[in-house]
Amino acid sequence: MRQAYKPSKIQIELKEQKKAKWKYDGIVKGTEFFYTVKDENFGRLNQWMFRIQVPEDAYGEIIVQPAQTPARNAWAGIARSSIVFNRATRPGYKSLVYCKMNLADPTGVNTKRGTTRGDRPEFPKWFQTFRWRMRLKKTLTTTLGNDYNAQVIFADRENHALLIRIFFALKVWVLESKYIHSNG
Repeated sequence: MRQAYKPSKIQIELKEQKKAKWKYDGIVKGTEFFYTVKDENFGRLNQWMFRIQVPEDAYGEIIVQPAQTPARNAWAGIARSSIVFNRATRPGYKSLVYCKMNLADPTGVNTKRGTTRGDRPEFPKWFQTFRWRMRLKKTLTTTLGNDYNAQVIFADRENHALLIRIFFALKVWVLESKYIHSNG
């Protein structure tokens, strides 16, 4: 039986924020936020540091990634992992950001596994908290590609604690529990 991780057990505290530049599809100017994070779903090896890069451009991509990770075999390489939140463009969602629900791949064959229409019922229990935030990509934005049926999850761009909790749900807990999405 899979552990039911609880997003409410993640303690997040702003440590520092500073103006910065970073490379992402060119040079981006904005603000970097650093958060100390303790995932109390684990008794030990639960201290993290996260970096959230928020561009000055309201339509720029917000990047969420760990800056420091606990030394745990299941999370090897996760420090190089990130999730990117884009601005929604459809009416009713324009003030929000979203990211694709690409789950980490615990097999190590791929870096991530995409999710699409109809996949929600098989998600692990910890996704119940986020279920009302899940939509198909075409609901939030237009797309030129063929990913219009990709599952996405939306949030308010200033709610950094939620963005970090989404990272844990998509990456950390998937790797720890070795959850393998069947369609990935």
